[in-house]
Amino acid sequence: MQCIIPAWLIVADSYMNELNKNTCRLGILGSAAIVSRAVLDVISHIPQVEVVAIANRTRSKALHLAQRYSIPHVLHSLEEVLEHPHVDAVYIALSNDLHMEWVLCALEAGKHVLVEKPAGLGKEDAQQLASALKQSPSLVFMEGIITAHHPWQAALKAIVNSGQYGLLNRTETRISIPAPKSHRDNYRSVRLKGGGCFNDLGCYWLQWIQHLVGLEGSRVSAFSNFDGPDGCDWTFNAKLRYGNGFEANVLTSFELPYKAMHTLYFERATVVVPNFFKPLTGFYSLKIRLNDSNPQTYLKQFEPMNYYVNQLQAFANRCLHPDVRQAEGHLSVERMIWHQTIMEYAQQHATMNRETGNEGSHF
Repeated sequence: MQCIIPAWLIVADSYMNELNKNTCRLGILGSAAIVSRAVLDVISHIPQVEVVAIANRTRSKALHLAQRYSIPHVLHSLEEVLEHPHVDAVYIALSNDLHMEWVLCALEAGKHVLVEKPAGLGKEDAQQLASALKQSPSLVFMEGIITAHHPWQAALKAIVNSGQYGLLNRTETRISIPAPKSHRDNYRSVRLKGGGCFNDLGCYWLQWIQHLVGLEGSRVSAFSNFDGPDGCDWTFNAKLRYGNGFEANVLTSFELPYKAMHTLYFERATVVVPNFFKPLTGFYSLKIRLNDSNPQTYLKQFEPMNYYVNQLQAFANRCLHPDVRQAEGHLSVERMIWHQTIMEYAQQHATMNRETGNEGSHF
């Protein structure tokens, strides 16, 4: 898709930005359920952000949200949001296969971008994003991996770096969220729309491992039967092995019982972050625990927080304060490449297993 941005937009937007340096005026692309949770229900906690426009291909859905949340402008197309002179930034909440297309259009239109995860679906998307970010160095790009903006990640990294429990040998991550109605009529159950559990949930693991130890230098193995709807992966295992002996493992699933936990196995202790998705649904306190016989012992307890508030606040800070902008785009680019490498490994081995009649996990 080629995005044609009117010349008047550049002049008008520049002028209005001078008048609104203390407010990030947000336009929303899409009307999925995540829009309310990620932006509209939490925006009252972030006075620097104002939602000024929304558009959706099914306009009635956008009208419903606009009425419920007092959004002043319901536009007729996604393009109109990008062309609107009073929109500084956009939040993109479309199906996975449309994310990168509209990220590129938004950056070309001169808008800061917050896009739902995954930002893209492969190496081609990664290359396009890298090129677009190079051409728009003053714009903010953020992929909506909500867990990235909670201090538990920095706290775990500090524990690893301190060496207080010896070397970190292995991590185990479990992210399983049963699919309501098998995600029927949902992009998560459509292969060509980026469906499957690893596209939906694996990004949280990749971002955490990237932050904790980095991704470079690891060797990939992965497995799925790809036996979900439309050949999507409904349970997916992946492992990264590093030259120093460290291993990072993950299990994601749309069919196993709910669980969201990171476990870190050190030489002299085991550390866990139980139910790390809890701040999705409100303001909750998380704890980093020692996995011993006493459930009351913990290494760190955090103030009650909400992931979506943290994320939107971080995005607003970067949009409004150039001095605190962080080059997060290259991290998303790296994750996209590794994500596809992992997925390709699992797909190739699933194909070989089917051809040899040797189905089942050999992970």
